[in-house]
Amino acid sequence: MGNDWRSRVAGTAGVAEASHVYAGRAMLEAKSAASKANARLFIASAGLGLVEESDIIPAYDLTVVKGLPSSILSKLPVGTTEGEWWDEISTQDKIARFEALLKADDGLLLVALPANYLRMLSKFLKTLSAFADGRIRIFTGSEQLEIDAELKPCLMPYDHRFNGGPAPGTLGDFAQRTLRHFVTEVLPTSPSGDTSDHAARVLSALNQWDRPVAKAGVRLNDDDLLKTIREEWDSVQGRSTRLLRKLRDDLGIACEQGRFARLAATVRAERAQP
Repeated sequence: MGNDWRSRVAGTAGVAEASHVYAGRAMLEAKSAASKANARLFIASAGLGLVEESDIIPAYDLTVVKGLPSSILSKLPVGTTEGEWWDEISTQDKIARFEALLKADDGLLLVALPANYLRMLSKFLKTLSAFADGRIRIFTGSEQLEIDAELKPCLMPYDHRFNGGPAPGTLGDFAQRTLRHFVTEVLPTSPSGDTSDHAARVLSALNQWDRPVAKAGVRLNDDDLLKTIREEWDSVQGRSTRLLRKLRDDLGIACEQGRFARLAATVRAERAQP
């Protein structure tokens, strides 16, 4: 299936730079962090593999988040992992160029990803020279994530006390917000620190803040939720992942992924009718 997908992508015209195609709040945080660190920004794409922010890419709707209609995992053989899909879509020339950049620079590789995407890249990250050199720092939003044991020392220990600090936000942009905090507040105090030193400085910052009380989202019945999905469909160009994030983060609506997937499929079928 990877060959088929790559052929489809190759035959699709690019529409915009990657940094514009991925235009949510998480991307804005990542771009801000890259700018402050004077660093190049790369994006781990579930459809395109590793792309740089300036690459011209096609529009697509694909994710490795389970339970969404656009999840590639539901279309692959049972038991296929996120990492195996990454192996299918990653081209050797892109990986070789990325590795060459890492070897030419002795700086850190800062990786900010949600849990599903971190699982997708875990095997890949361990192949990089930056991992062997102890130059990877990882940021993610899930406190329950079973991170690869070999990557665990690279994980910066941000938890949800961070949301009680000066940069509150949502789970959807947590990894990128903590990345920006690390770049602006932690790294300048210890530019040559190792993973243990950086982790200790993160914990010291977290100790200043209290974990905020979680607020429950508004629950809608199926009819009202369907109405909202129809109203917001065009605002995200029908992209399921963005629409679910908008419902939760912008509109404050509680919606489980499975329920959303079912209702979004209904709306997609409606709009496909002539």
